[in-house]
Amino acid sequence: MWGTVGHLMGARLLSGTYECSLDSRFRLAVPARLRDAFAGGAVLGRWLDEGGLILAPSPEWPALIEQNFGDLTVLDEGQRILRRWVLGGCYEQDLDRQGRVLVPQELREHAGLTEKAKVVGVGDYLEVWNPEQLDRGLAELQKEGVSEHAKRVAASRSA
Repeated sequence: MWGTVGHLMGARLLSGTYECSLDSRFRLAVPARLRDAFAGGAVLGRWLDEGGLILAPSPEWPALIEQNFGDLTVLDEGQRILRRWVLGGCYEQDLDRQGRVLVPQELREHAGLTEKAKVVGVGDYLEVWNPEQLDRGLAELQKEGVSEHAKRVAASRSA
């Protein structure tokens, strides 16, 4: 299941959960221990989960998109909508000297971000969440049973 995680960045996995603040200019500091992965810039955008954002290293972004969406065709309306959602909601930028990225208003509204955010390392990229929303989702997963969820995921992958 984890065989392809981190393949874009070699052996380096982006992992951990970090509570971060947005400053008065709506900049989010990338956690210091993960910043070196973003030396070449960052892509911040809407992601697949409702209210979630993706923060990916710019050099790895094209390969990440190709791996996950490369076989989508513009001839299928549903696939065009997905491409529009993901690629149309992304902003490429460089980190400033303090390792921060600007979170545009559109993305702040989508994720419900005000003063705080939780940044979660998920292998090749980071996710950015409203802390309460992430906590609720993780509590629901724990209530459901992480093992049961993992079994369903494994079964769907082998089908």
